[in-house]
Amino acid sequence: MNPTADRIVLGAAATAIVAYLIFPVIVVLAISFSAGNFLEFPPPGLSLRWYRAIAGDPEWVSAFMVTLKVGSLTALLATLLGVPAAFALVRYVVPAKALLSALILCALVTPPIVTAISTYLFFVPLGLNNSIVGLACAHAVSGMPFVVINTAASLRSADRNLERAAIIHGAHPLWAIIRITLPIISPGIIIGAILAFVHSAHELLIAMFVLGGVGKPVTVKIWSDVQATSDPTIAAASAILIGLAILTLGSVSTAQAVSRPLNG
Repeated sequence: MNPTADRIVLGAAATAIVAYLIFPVIVVLAISFSAGNFLEFPPPGLSLRWYRAIAGDPEWVSAFMVTLKVGSLTALLATLLGVPAAFALVRYVVPAKALLSALILCALVTPPIVTAISTYLFFVPLGLNNSIVGLACAHAVSGMPFVVINTAASLRSADRNLERAAIIHGAHPLWAIIRITLPIISPGIIIGAILAFVHSAHELLIAMFVLGGVGKPVTVKIWSDVQATSDPTIAAASAILIGLAILTLGSVSTAQAVSRPLNG
């Protein structure tokens, strides 16, 4: 095979794989603009009626508000816990550092149903069930690894000599970290916080166990409506979550582009 044919075959294979991966997204987006009354693809016509239905439904508006509140608090808690953890793992000699890193990353690979059940059983005696704070605390556990990974990567690539120079010139070590190091690694922190927020917005099982009885996040609302109706409102809500994910990818790319000149 000549190089031109190789490129053609490779391009066709890559196109087929990408099309296979994004086809479900295309289906959901198309149905969300359907003028029909049921979930059908291709849609019989195009309309914004289902987005207007979400905007005019207090339950859907409440679900999105709950998702925003939980996601924002999750990002804040994950950042407050993840940044010091990243500093400890990168800058200091910590006993059993490899085990500690594995425990932090374990939240990403633990089966969601196991996490949901254990979180529910742990939260019941503490009275954290059916509360936004409780769900945010639960989501922060699985969101913190995103902050730790990105912050640690930024710390390893940052020039520590700038911090040392500030200390030599009389700055307190903590003040040098706050004024010098944190601004340099801020893109990594922002990326981790954004990913923690999106993870919270898309999570279902823990939300069902912890907050299913009071306010419903969007994912729980979608799941409950799937069992009761088949109109494209569900697709419209899913499309909004997909848009949030796409916006997140754009934000992460922007933060990475900003971090290159800072770390370079």
